[in-house]
Amino acid sequence: MGTSVIVIGAGAAGLAAAARLREAGAEPTVIEARPRIGGRIAQEHGFASVPIELGAELIHGEGAATVALAAAAGIALAPVDRYGSLRWAADGPACPLAELPDARRELIAALGATYRGLAQDEPAPDRSLADELRARGFDAEAVAMADVLLAQTCCASVEDLSSADLARELRADRAGPLEFRPVGGYGPLLAWLARGLRIVLGAPATMVRHGPDGVRVIAGGRTYAADACIVTVPVSLLAVERIRFDPPLGPEKREAIAAFRTEPATKLFFRFDRPYWDAGLAYMAHTGLFSRWWTPAHHRPEVPLLCCYITAERARVVDALDDEALRRAALEELATLLGEPAVRSRCTGMLRSAWGADPLALGGYAHLPPGTAGARPALAAPESPWLHFAGEATAYESNPQTVHGAIESGWRAAAACLRLRSP
Repeated sequence: MGTSVIVIGAGAAGLAAAARLREAGAEPTVIEARPRIGGRIAQEHGFASVPIELGAELIHGEGAATVALAAAAGIALAPVDRYGSLRWAADGPACPLAELPDARRELIAALGATYRGLAQDEPAPDRSLADELRARGFDAEAVAMADVLLAQTCCASVEDLSSADLARELRADRAGPLEFRPVGGYGPLLAWLARGLRIVLGAPATMVRHGPDGVRVIAGGRTYAADACIVTVPVSLLAVERIRFDPPLGPEKREAIAAFRTEPATKLFFRFDRPYWDAGLAYMAHTGLFSRWWTPAHHRPEVPLLCCYITAERARVVDALDDEALRRAALEELATLLGEPAVRSRCTGMLRSAWGADPLALGGYAHLPPGTAGARPALAAPESPWLHFAGEATAYESNPQTVHGAIESGWRAAAACLRLRSP
């Protein structure tokens, strides 16, 4: 008999951990509160002619673990060059970088270079990315642009994002700059990871009792026993004590959990009667409320579908709008960005995916505010030989806020559980 492990959460981290355990001859059981696998990866199949991703969507980096897993699963990848093909708007339609005024193009390049330079010149003391940029001479306009181009992708405000944590990630990054979408979305990749696993759905875990004699997990009214446990739920749920621990977690773990911030993240999908944009459109942005747009079916340019993704305070504002007001405001901004008034009246459907309202997520990816950069490795550290933690927020040796970071964290926790085996 192999080591028995209860994995709490059937998102990317939990499935990766369980799959690795099973490959090594251990006996994992995955317990998931939702009626489906995936966590903050979720697909919608009825809104458009292609599956759309309500949560995580992209593979970030040609060296990401997800690239190798997709190849093993026989899943094709569609390249997408979001930043190389960025279109930026100031007072009118969004323009490719090459068509922007020299000063604006150079400013965007300088922001990117300064961000990447954090890896070599770590800020001391730790301060917000906004303060770091201001200290380097950037003005209010530049900081507002950085909020869209650099901070929103971290599901955070530029004023509340630890520059030291960003520097750590940049130094750890080995994934590379290229980006892809799995053809058919992330669903097939998760199904491939889940193959052969014992997964209990619809069973929210509420208590983990742990000690030298193993663990007991109460979930969905039942008790599950094992040698060890890996907790992979979002740190936002740990912060509100959705799961209790007996004995309680130690002070370092509690402090690490409390350090994280989770902001709302909302994706809006707009379907049209035909594309009102050219086939090369991949990514456009501005400093308005609906700040970032892309073509989620970029490899299928005939699909008349656009996605708007907003986080932090912008998402909070948008989440408070009813559907009619949201649709009207978003299409007004889109008409300006595209220079195409017809989109105001030719939208045939809108779909909202608001993760801040999801009780099993409470927002998008977690981030760390200034002065808390040490919380990520502290969250990742084992509480004991039989209680481990994984998930994107724990990915301190990889890229947090990514699917491949979550997967790698699951592998790390699985390896720790396997060390429980007797020689």
